This record gives sequence, structure tokens and C-alpha cells, in this order.
Amino acid sequence: MTPKSPNPYTAPKASFKDGVVTNRCWRDGKLLVASRREVLPPRCVKCNKPAVMDKPRSFSWHHPGWYVLIPVLVYIMASMFVRKRATLVIGLCEEHRRKRRNVSLAAYGLFGLGIVALFKAVNHVDPRLGWLASLLMGGAMLLAIAGQHTLRVASITQHEIRLKGCGPAFLDSLPNAQPAAPSRRPRSMP
Repeated sequence: MTPKSPNPYTAPKASFKDGVVTNRCWRDGKLLVASRREVLPPRCVKCNKPAVMDKPRSFSWHHPGWYVLIPVLVYIMASMFVRKRATLVIGLCEEHRRKRRNVSLAAYGLFGLGIVALFKAVNHVDPRLGWLASLLMGGAMLLAIAGQHTLRVASITQHEIRLKGCGPAFLDSLPNAQPAAPSRRPRSMP
């Protein structure tokens, strides 16, 4: 824990005694800021409970201004060249891990129902079942995409990544400002 704060209503800072270096991640308002290759503290990024650490996860981002290239093929080609990548290891408690797994299972179930509806539509030549099948499969894909996004990328620069979606308790356990970089003095000439 940190020493007594002058403000008695300040949220307590978590102490990570298991060797995790937390000086390369911090908060900036509601954003988590970390270096581009980072292992976050072993706490759930949603509720700050002790967490099981995930395998390294890649995040990618490009400036939203590139959406002006909406013609799909041009956009896809351009985003491949302009995107930036970062890899983080994040933690989730059992409750949030279970929620993510349940959303994935629901997406698989919806997609399976869509396949069944598609076969029924083909066998009975019923266009309403075809529409239902496409809605079920499209909804399943959207649910699968939404369920896997535990955190969302706000931006990636050459040195850091900024993420949205962390819980307030986790953000409160991080330092409020970017850690100061060690100063490097030039060697004096003899």
C-alpha cells in the first residue's frame, strides 16, 4: 500500500509483490497506457481481483481518418499497411473469463442455429428461413467479435498503447502519470 494520502477519499493503490514491474503502465484519465510489449499487473483489468494471466494478445489500431477510404478493398489494403501492432498480456478473474467464454459459446450456438435454418430453407425452398439463417449467422459473428474484445485500442504510438475498457478499480491501482524516464547525462570529455 502507498503511504497515507492527504485526501482520505483517494482510492488505495495496489501493491504487486510478485515481481511485476508496474512502472511501464499507468493511467491517463479513463485510459490505460502501457509500453507496446507489456505484461500488466496480475489483476483483472475489469474489477481488479487477482487474475489468471492470458497468453500474449495482439492489438492493432489505425487512425480513424483512414475510414474515408471506405470502398472495402481499398480500405482493407490501406489498413494492412498503416496499422500499428502491440502485444500485451492481460489478466481476467474467473468471473470475467467465464462471461467471455459464455459469449463465445452463445455465438457458436447462434451460428449453429443459422446453419440449421439455412439447410431447412434450402430443403423447403422457404425464403423466410433463408433470411432468418442469415440474421442468425450475422448476429453470431457480431456476438463473437464483441465477446472477444475485452479491451479496445484507443491508439498505438511508436512506444506505447492506450486501451479503453479497463475497470475503475484496476485503473485506480495504477500510477496517475507517466513515469519519469531516467535522465542520461552526456559523458564529459577528459
